[in-house]
Amino acid sequence: MTRHCFAALLTGLAFATLAHADDDSPRYVQCMDKASSTLAMNVCVGDETQVQDLRLNAAYKQLIAKLETAQAKRLREVQRDWIAFRDKNCRFHAQISGGSMAPVEQGICVMDMTQERAAELERMLKAEQ
Repeated sequence: MTRHCFAALLTGLAFATLAHADDDSPRYVQCMDKASSTLAMNVCVGDETQVQDLRLNAAYKQLIAKLETAQAKRLREVQRDWIAFRDKNCRFHAQISGGSMAPVEQGICVMDMTQERAAELERMLKAEQ
């Protein structure tokens, strides 16, 4: 029974991964395809979170450099608030999930939200140009 539940969770996470695969790095997709345990999945998610965090930071730095002083100050405040929200929101996801999948759920949440925020800042950056 436990194996079937684990297999169902892995399948669900695979479909969730495909839902936003356009922004995922090919390395992450390959890693998740090969992952056969929650530990392996956590490694994949952690590595991809670093990729997305670098993407977010690059967009943030480029955008903040283009903004007027007051706007740049506001973006810093908003970004700090967003980070706090992301972290609290993802901890909540892990609490709801529970069990051995909780760390994976939390990691995927952080990764997804970071990826979405990076894309959002990239859109703002394009609008500024």
